[in-house]
Amino acid sequence: MGVIKLKSGNPANIKQKLQQYLPNDVQIFTKEEWIKFEKQYWMTSTAIGFIFSLGVAMGLIVGIVVVYQILYTDVANHLKEYATLTTMGYRHRYFLTVVFQESLILACLGYIPGFLIASGLYKIAHQTTLLPIAMTQQRTWFVFLLTIFMCFWLE
Repeated sequence: MGVIKLKSGNPANIKQKLQQYLPNDVQIFTKEEWIKFEKQYWMTSTAIGFIFSLGVAMGLIVGIVVVYQILYTDVANHLKEYATLTTMGYRHRYFLTVVFQESLILACLGYIPGFLIASGLYKIAHQTTLLPIAMTQQRTWFVFLLTIFMCFWLE
């Protein structure tokens, strides 16, 4: 592995020129490409990437089961009220809307403490290992949307 620090010039142009002179088995990266390559390597080719991915999948599955049990219990406990509302003329769509609203409330109320705990764990992991990990805005929105998806999955 070698590093070339440019005094001036376009890194993409220099990369093209170097690729012409060097053999095909030599890979040349710009700084951004190297960062992307390293992140991809650690996420796909190492045990830590597998464990992270497995943790996300397990969290999603457990979350789906918990939300399903909460909503199922709530609906089962209110069957008499739903029957009364049905006889009063409320349609099936109304009840679906109520359950979806409950799902959204569960998603938001579950996300807030989960986000705070995860942010704290990210900070602790960063301070302990000095790895460049942080709760980015992109990751924050992705997890929030995944949480909402998880809560609506079995509706």
